[in-house]
Amino acid sequence: MNFVNLWQEEGEPWELALDHIIEAKKVFTQFINAPSWRSIAAVPSATYGLNALLSAMEFRPGSNVVISSLNFPTGVFSFHALRSRGLIREVRIARSVNGYVPLEEYERLIDDNTAIVFVDYVSWITGYRERIREIAEIAHARGAVLISDAFHAVGVLPIDVTKDGVDALITGSYKWLLGPHGAGFVYVSDELLSRLKPSLSGWMGIDDNQVSRRLRSEKLFERPIDISTYMPAKDAARLEWGTWPIIAFEGTLASMKLLLKYEVPHRFEEHTSKLIMRLADSLGDLGLKITTPLNSHAAILTFEYSDPYGLAEFLSRNGIVVSPRPGTIRVSPHGYNTVEEIERLIEALRAYIRSRA
Repeated sequence: MNFVNLWQEEGEPWELALDHIIEAKKVFTQFINAPSWRSIAAVPSATYGLNALLSAMEFRPGSNVVISSLNFPTGVFSFHALRSRGLIREVRIARSVNGYVPLEEYERLIDDNTAIVFVDYVSWITGYRERIREIAEIAHARGAVLISDAFHAVGVLPIDVTKDGVDALITGSYKWLLGPHGAGFVYVSDELLSRLKPSLSGWMGIDDNQVSRRLRSEKLFERPIDISTYMPAKDAARLEWGTWPIIAFEGTLASMKLLLKYEVPHRFEEHTSKLIMRLADSLGDLGLKITTPLNSHAAILTFEYSDPYGLAEFLSRNGIVVSPRPGTIRVSPHGYNTVEEIERLIEALRAYIRSRA
């Protein structure tokens, strides 16, 4: 009997849920080549994970944070909030040129007072695949921590957090991991974990949490939970404040296993790249300006269009789903998409443009 049916017929299978949270962490490590599942926190969203992480970090007086203008906004606002409370002095925004931020811009902005460099693995705006390893080297040379939002990379690109020098990575479940809303993960390196001092916590963030008791084969509620003191979890679970959205993690665990069964992302990185390049070759012929740097892209291609919502609605009526963004259209193929579907998109674009001529 599967988990959902068991829940429906017999009530919440709490101990099995704990086993599956551990399993989800173990499976997730395969997507980012993390050294251990204990370096992974299971969280309800990428934003939750980032804020839990930031709340556990200490900032020297006068610290600044460097972020990319191509980042998804969630982290940007977290750092502005830190600045508004005086916890950091400045948020420095690395500006993009032609769809990417040059390394020289990071070198200019990162200094000895930089606490964090926060850069997405792949930009949600242009699909640019950041040079994470080089940025991490620049950050580490000045004593800064490199945190990356990998929401638009995990599940479609092979990632190696150790090789890339990533100190922390956040992501959610509902993009290329193909899971439902309500699940996410945070990877934290051992070195950064040793420096985290949570200012907020909960019953899952302590050392004697439910997962720890389960791993020790204890009866989960045989002993009272000691509320007279606070001992944070020794692993990344110190970022897990409360009870997880169990059903969301059940769906995410199933989708991650499905992706690994078909050797995604390693097998399909080349496949999605071919789809992107096939589309790119045709957009120029249609007079559409590509805004994705094609020398370093992921499974996203963006192009300018004056009425993105009008075009997106036309494509939707023809069974093609794209994402309208300010002044652009974003196309995001995955491993399950085919060359034939890209050809359908190209023909639909051609028909739409002709109808507006």
